[in-house]
Amino acid sequence: MKKEATSQKQLEKENQNLRTRIQELEDSFGMLVGEIIGKTDYDLHNKDKADLFHLKDKIVIEQLRPHRNEEWSTSPDGRKVFLDTYKAPLYTKGGASIDILGISRDVKLQKIKEDELIKAHEQLLSVMDAFDEPAYVADPVTYELLFANNSIQKNMGNDIIGKKCYQALQNFDSPCPFCTNHLIFGNKLGKTHIWEVQNSKNNRWYRCIDKAIEWPDGRMVRFELAIDIHKEKMSQKALQESEEKYRTYVNIAPHPIFVIDSYGNYVDVNPAACKVTGYSRKEILKMDLADLFTHTDKSYYLKLCESLQFEGNLSGEVSVIKKEGKIIYLEVQVVRIPGNRFLALCTDITEKKKIEDEILQTKIAAENANRTKSEFLANMSHELRTPLNSVIGFADILLNGIAGEINDKQHGYISNISRSGRHLLNIINEILDISKIESGKMKLYKENVPLIEIFKEIVATLQHLADDKNIDLKVSSYCNEKYAYADRAKLKQILYNLAGNAIKFTENGGSVTINANVKDEFIHISVVDTGIGIDLEGLKKLFKPFMQLDSSEARKYEGTGLGLALSRELVELHGGTIWAESEQGQGSTFTFTIPICK
Repeated sequence: MKKEATSQKQLEKENQNLRTRIQELEDSFGMLVGEIIGKTDYDLHNKDKADLFHLKDKIVIEQLRPHRNEEWSTSPDGRKVFLDTYKAPLYTKGGASIDILGISRDVKLQKIKEDELIKAHEQLLSVMDAFDEPAYVADPVTYELLFANNSIQKNMGNDIIGKKCYQALQNFDSPCPFCTNHLIFGNKLGKTHIWEVQNSKNNRWYRCIDKAIEWPDGRMVRFELAIDIHKEKMSQKALQESEEKYRTYVNIAPHPIFVIDSYGNYVDVNPAACKVTGYSRKEILKMDLADLFTHTDKSYYLKLCESLQFEGNLSGEVSVIKKEGKIIYLEVQVVRIPGNRFLALCTDITEKKKIEDEILQTKIAAENANRTKSEFLANMSHELRTPLNSVIGFADILLNGIAGEINDKQHGYISNISRSGRHLLNIINEILDISKIESGKMKLYKENVPLIEIFKEIVATLQHLADDKNIDLKVSSYCNEKYAYADRAKLKQILYNLAGNAIKFTENGGSVTINANVKDEFIHISVVDTGIGIDLEGLKKLFKPFMQLDSSEARKYEGTGLGLALSRELVELHGGTIWAESEQGQGSTFTFTIPICK
């Protein structure tokens, strides 16, 4: 019973389809089936169309093969229809053609959909062709290129359509090892896959967007849009290399390096920083400036960071508390780096600070010792000078015969006592003056001093020494009407020392000349001699206390070596300078400057 019911339903369905077909036939001709039967093409159509149908029927009969035709037509009621007509020859059992079977279907809706699909496909290709970036379509089975836009053909060639995608685009002999077919077909159908690849043909980097799409013939194909990211990739590579270099340089740098943000938090440190502080990198990155440096007020460091934001760099010395509690000192150079951060390059100067402190303490001790020495010398000089004046005074009394007559031999002895006493007194006076200057007790009593008077007094005082050696002592220029603003006694002492030395170191028959000229606000006074001269090494020793050019026991020239040192101190107390010019055997010129009168 169940089979019969099914057969009955199937029969009804077939009858319904037949009635539908008959209705479509009647609608297409505007006649009932009974009216159509017996009619010819010439009865149903105009002559031109009937002639065309008659010709096609003749071809079917003559060639004994089916013929299919699609064309637009107008039904009797004025409707536009698109007929798919199939005609085939009918045969007898003996193979003789007896008639033609014709089947026509109105496929207007299908035709419209196909036209829409073709139009959409053409629009899609037009859009892809307009892309500035490469785009193509390939068959996932045969790898045949079905489409390539202008951009990709410009770079890869105009004849690539129909070629294997892996050959045309990558220069490979077989499918690409990175082919994405398995990522967009099968159970991944409908999904988009985005990836990056460096093209082996032009070596440029692309970001690819792949997706399966339907081709007009119904098959699913691979669509790929490739965006050129070569510049971006090269920039990333350069940045990565730069970061790697930075990390390498920072890690191997022997100096501690800290990187902090604008809030004073540590964001990076190198191994040297960990070593010098005693903390691990992990520990330091949990800290801020107030945790590591001795200044614990965080607001201080926030102000420091604000200052860095404005200035961009900073340098100085800081004290750091090591993990063990010991304080060390770092010399810091801070600069701003990208990312609104600051890089601090440090140098451990703890030992240097220690040495500097030791040197400072040594200097203070030396200065105290020197001051004590100067005070001692000053006191001793006074103690020595008092009895020495008595010795010289009584010697002069004896020489003058006040205490009675003396013979020649006694006169010689007493003269030697007086001369040696005066020489010793001169030495003591120089020591006393040096001590006063070093202890800061030397005072100047400045006044307007006429140079002509000073020069005449010096010549008169030293003339007998010059005469003893037949030396021509002269003044080439008296600077008439010129006045120096100086301590008169000290100015005479400077000139006496320089001229006295010149006479002492000049051989018999030589000359010593005093010159003077005005330059700007100073008077330049020179003492020029034709003496033994001074070599380069000797010039370096001049003006130093207790330093003599010939230190051997058998020195030819007597002296303490204090005269030039004292002269330099006195000149500098006046605000001037002193220097010497000389060559061995060519004489010497000693020049000093003294302020001109105001």
